[in-house]
Amino acid sequence: MLRLALIFGLLASIAGLVVSLVVTKPKVTELAGELGKTKSDLTASESARLKSEAEAKASRLVAEKAAKDLSETKQDLETAKTEEAKKSALAERLGNDLSKTTKERNEAREELSRWELTGIKPEQVSVLRGEVKKANELIAVVESEKKVLSRKVDTLESRLHRYEADIEPPVEMPGLRAKVLAVDAKWNFIVIDAGSDVAKENGVVLIRREDKLVGKARIVRVEAQRSFANLLPEWQQANYSVAEGDTVLY
Repeated sequence: MLRLALIFGLLASIAGLVVSLVVTKPKVTELAGELGKTKSDLTASESARLKSEAEAKASRLVAEKAAKDLSETKQDLETAKTEEAKKSALAERLGNDLSKTTKERNEAREELSRWELTGIKPEQVSVLRGEVKKANELIAVVESEKKVLSRKVDTLESRLHRYEADIEPPVEMPGLRAKVLAVDAKWNFIVIDAGSDVAKENGVVLIRREDKLVGKARIVRVEAQRSFANLLPEWQQANYSVAEGDTVLY
């Protein structure tokens, strides 16, 4: 009996094992197939990843090269613009120099033509210029002497007026008080704001600045609102000269 029980138990185990193998084998086969497919998918995914990385690297290298080429192109363009500006400036300067040289040449030709018309030879021009220079210097000396003589004449005329004033009776101008409106240092006369109501021709006035006497003048022309007077050189002060705004008194 025990042997039979063991046999039956063994047979039952074998039957269960057989059933298990029959049921499990398709699952195992299916799982193996899925595992193979997964490995294949992983292999394809890895290949795609590597290909994508390679393409990205190639694209990055192309972009870097394009950026470098663009930078070099910009630099070449700036260099070309600088060179163009330099050449334009040089061309403009050369054009100006050419215009100036052409103008000077034309002027020289015109001057030479004028000299040719006068019958004077070019070698005589320097001699004539020297003579003109000497003549100008002589004219300057004469003008200087003329000014000295003119001052002497003014001084003598002033002395003559003074002597004549000593002979003629003085001109009375009571109440005259005025201001100097203008001074002409070249012709040595002044304009005062005293008119015909108080000023008289040949009248002598004092010119003061505060408490200092700066000169005297003789009235030579009287108008309604102003008068003109010649400064008397012998009364001019060394440290003071008559100026606009000075007080005029009789």
